[in-house]
Amino acid sequence: MHQRFPHIYEVLPSKPTPKKYRSFLVQREAGNLIIPCYANSSTIEAHFDTIQQLGGVSHQLLTDSHFKSAHCDEVAARFDAPLYCSEKEAPDVTPGLKQVVTFPFTRHDLTEGVEVIPTPGHRVGGVCYRVTVGDQRYLFAGDFIWHDGNQWIPTATKAGVKAYTASLHLLESLDFDLLLVNSQINNLTCAVKLTTESRPDFFAALFKQLNSA
Repeated sequence: MHQRFPHIYEVLPSKPTPKKYRSFLVQREAGNLIIPCYANSSTIEAHFDTIQQLGGVSHQLLTDSHFKSAHCDEVAARFDAPLYCSEKEAPDVTPGLKQVVTFPFTRHDLTEGVEVIPTPGHRVGGVCYRVTVGDQRYLFAGDFIWHDGNQWIPTATKAGVKAYTASLHLLESLDFDLLLVNSQINNLTCAVKLTTESRPDFFAALFKQLNSA
């Protein structure tokens, strides 16, 4: 694992292969966070000592049930860091996992510096997290917005286009400095910095793809 951005560490699986995904650790005084995307065939156990040296983990923040893994319990046991998910995702998350904390599917502050942003349309109970550390604001989108190795793409389901459109408009209106997604580890693009100048074009391209699908 290594630091990719201020306060943000990229956490790769202990046994990386191209089809596996990256997780993120956010280092902060109020308690470190992990935004997990562990693969079923590997864990992040090889990084446990390094994570402990960085201050451990207080919360694992799940964006949606697609990123659920039995390894969430391993991390929870090692660091006393439960897995948090929305109540709407809980039916697909809690089976087989021991340490899960659910929260209301509403926009709210989960803990100091962490805001839950409901973003249905990809998953019915999917959320993004806006995390503020110092003067930096990070939006963790999981796979609600995705980078496929070539371009940024929307990930609406056929039944969820209307909800996804509303969620995307909400994200477009938010103030944040960096958008991060848990993309595959063979894809070097896992984040995009959005400035006042670049933000309109970024979201316009997503809406164009969404409307042409």
